[in-house]
Amino acid sequence: MSSGADLLGSPLVTLLVLLVISYAAGLVGAMMGVGGGLFIVPALILLFGFPVHEAIAASLVSVVATSTGAATSRLGEGYVNLRLGMFLEPATALGGLAGALISVTILATHDDVLVFALIPVILLSAFLTLRGRPRVANLARPPDPLAERLGLGGAYTDPATGEREVYHVQRTRVGLAFAGVAGLASGLLGIGGGIFKVPAMNAFMNVPLRVASATSTLMIGVTASAGALVYLFSGDVALGVVAPVSLATLLGSFTATHTGRQWPRERLRTLFSGVLALAAVLLFLRAVGWLP
Repeated sequence: MSSGADLLGSPLVTLLVLLVISYAAGLVGAMMGVGGGLFIVPALILLFGFPVHEAIAASLVSVVATSTGAATSRLGEGYVNLRLGMFLEPATALGGLAGALISVTILATHDDVLVFALIPVILLSAFLTLRGRPRVANLARPPDPLAERLGLGGAYTDPATGEREVYHVQRTRVGLAFAGVAGLASGLLGIGGGIFKVPAMNAFMNVPLRVASATSTLMIGVTASAGALVYLFSGDVALGVVAPVSLATLLGSFTATHTGRQWPRERLRTLFSGVLALAAVLLFLRAVGWLP
């Protein structure tokens, strides 16, 4: 972490800042079901000066940690739809493999392309985090034929009313397409992919937001693992970075699952939307050579 230490003053300060950022990324990622890569990748590039591929690889491993920490609790809460997750996972895992392979082969020497591709994804994430409103699932709407044959629908207990609500999954093919895009973005850019999967499941597949977020939290770990393996074999996984980042994101995800309801979510949405927007601007300035 020599470049990061030069920028922040000392190796100890560098490590502490890295741990704080990674903890916050794990916290927010677990709460929103999107993974922490949207924060970690820009931080590793801008604050610590790591090569883009190493930042992406470290982020993917941290997403696995986030998913591991949060998924167990979500399963216990009864919000995870395992059938739906397993139905979408092959598409998102294949997308993750494809994205990572493109990154380490075709774009192996084109870090600027990856940075420019990351910028609109970060801005979209900031917009959806700040402005996005969950679509209320139509519980009376019938499932599409494929969802009915596979039994992809489910039920959950509404925490506000305490009543058991049954929902039916729709537009399974659209969901598969979004899962593939989410996986591609995950492997290519080091993000969890939940920023695509959660809105897609909620808006197009008629899945309640809590279920979509919990199911995405489970899925992003498998998706990120597929891409992380490619970066491992390509030599981009720097253990000195991956270890503290993964540990801190894991702690952040545990915090979110056990105390998430006590956090002021609306304020966090506003804060981290602003952080994402700032990160996108700084990445653009760096990509065009206006920042070192």
